[in-house]
Amino acid sequence: MIFKRGILITFTGIDGVGKSTQVKLLSKYLIDSGKKVNVGESMFTYFLFKPLIRLLRSTTGSLPYGPVKRNNNPILKLWFIFAFIDIWIAYLIKIYPVIFSNDFVIADRFYTDIWANLLYYGYCPNWAFKVFAKLLPRADLPLMMSADPETIFKREREFPPEYYYDQQKIYKSLSKLLKFYTINANHDQNTVFNDIKKVLKECNV
Repeated sequence: MIFKRGILITFTGIDGVGKSTQVKLLSKYLIDSGKKVNVGESMFTYFLFKPLIRLLRSTTGSLPYGPVKRNNNPILKLWFIFAFIDIWIAYLIKIYPVIFSNDFVIADRFYTDIWANLLYYGYCPNWAFKVFAKLLPRADLPLMMSADPETIFKREREFPPEYYYDQQKIYKSLSKLLKFYTINANHDQNTVFNDIKKVLKECNV
């Protein structure tokens, strides 16, 4: 028996850039086309080490939920090792089987977003960020949603302005390390979605 592998499409980008909106539009578009689609945020969460997150948050004096304070403890900077292992276990056990049982799997945020947050919040040294980012699981169609921090800040104000500027630098670094199809998310949602459909067509999806 030959198993047909589905296509993994991932949306990566700064908070507020419009990933969830485009995920909904794309999933509806594909479902309306008769495709079997799985959508989720499970590739932006921890798997085996999830119970330890509350402990990590407490070490920086952060609340159990909401924004996290940045880490300055050099020992905790080694958390990226556990995160990397957890990512691969989750991908092989949870995600890979799902890819084989669907035509499309769409991820609202991906492991690359976890990696960006690890660097931003101080749980991964810069050298490790660059080296291990290239060893993360890959998507068939990795989409990088990109918008100016000023545009994002007009859409949401969950974080202070400097957060979006710092995140933009990290995601620009990611785009140099890994291959992404960059989507200009400064436009309205319909224009952005049309650009996404163009990418799908160019990739024969």
